[in-house]
Amino acid sequence: MLYFLWALALFLLFPLFIALILYFIRRGSFLDVKLIESRMRVLNDRSMLIFEFEIENRGTFHSIILDCDVNLLPVVPNRRLIYNNKKFYYFDTIILKKNKKSRFYAQFEIPGVNFNKNDFVLFVKFLYYDLKPIRFFYKEFELSTYQFKDFDNNKDFDNNLNSDSFSYEESFSNGIKIIDTNSVFCLKTNVITHYQSIDYLVILIQKGLSMLDEEHLKKENFVNKKILVCIAESLIAIIQRRVRSVYEVHPSLVSLIFNHYFNEDSSLSSPYALELVIRDIGFLRFYFSLFPGILGRIIGFSGWFYIFAGRKAAAVDDAGGTIRPFDKFVVLAPDKPNSVASDIKKMLQERNSKYDIEVVIVDANDLGKVDVLGTTNEEYNQAVIEALKTNPQGNDDQQTPIVFIPIS
Repeated sequence: MLYFLWALALFLLFPLFIALILYFIRRGSFLDVKLIESRMRVLNDRSMLIFEFEIENRGTFHSIILDCDVNLLPVVPNRRLIYNNKKFYYFDTIILKKNKKSRFYAQFEIPGVNFNKNDFVLFVKFLYYDLKPIRFFYKEFELSTYQFKDFDNNKDFDNNLNSDSFSYEESFSNGIKIIDTNSVFCLKTNVITHYQSIDYLVILIQKGLSMLDEEHLKKENFVNKKILVCIAESLIAIIQRRVRSVYEVHPSLVSLIFNHYFNEDSSLSSPYALELVIRDIGFLRFYFSLFPGILGRIIGFSGWFYIFAGRKAAAVDDAGGTIRPFDKFVVLAPDKPNSVASDIKKMLQERNSKYDIEVVIVDANDLGKVDVLGTTNEEYNQAVIEALKTNPQGNDDQQTPIVFIPIS
């Protein structure tokens, strides 16, 4: 009996042993930054500086870079710190894959025309995480060792110099419009946040449907007046407030260990996403789903963990996977997607009798994978999967979370 209990204990602890081994074996990202070029233009009453940097991930795992701070640090007394003074500044989260590079610019405007590079040190600070929690990367550059070039005739730097070229309203409030993409119609919207409701979403869909005139639909031989309204799962989750900023999530020891079990393509490799998923589905379901997951890996089948853990574990998006400002949030899978789809369909039918509508909540990505999370009619699931394989909704800043698919 004692041997049986020991064997049972070892069996039950097997996923923990695997996770601990991976915790000590697997390495994360390793960042480095180079100052590629520095340029200066002297204007009437100020000096304009632009620095071009290259960041490289030399590690074995991707790095999620949440924020970047570039400043000039004075090395002489009685000189104040000069900050980047753009009118609007937002650092889009970068997912920097292993052995990949990315470039970015920093712009400064310094009062006066007598800028002396020997008076300053330039420093760069990144806020990032990978398998391990959020931490800082910091590096300084002595400007005295760099040669400044003029950028009067450099178009790329001139474009970066114009701080008015970025329009807040243009980026965040383009208004809604229909975009025809490969026989489906994408509804471009404003950024929808967790302060909106399902009612607001229904009004947007209704307005989009009213914009689908015969000119849009005649080339589709549209006769039956049936339209599939496909909604991105992340949009439903955001409206349901199933989102958490990574800054407010405190990963437990369990998340900090077991996230090493998951590969780089899985959002659960993030300690923040895994922490929220464990809270959502429960630790026991998560832990016992690891057994079939490990067995599947041994015999060469992937995805068994998600079959047992459920779609709430599979459909989570880590930081960087959603449009800003939610690029710094973990977006969980929507709750009760079938029920939500039915509610939306009912509300649309009450307000719009022009079309026969079915509502589908989908999770699509740029790899051609489409997963139907909720639907009002499973008969059209395959049609949705085929139509959305090219991911017309997008996973970046397209702002097209709703797609209309006409069914002839």
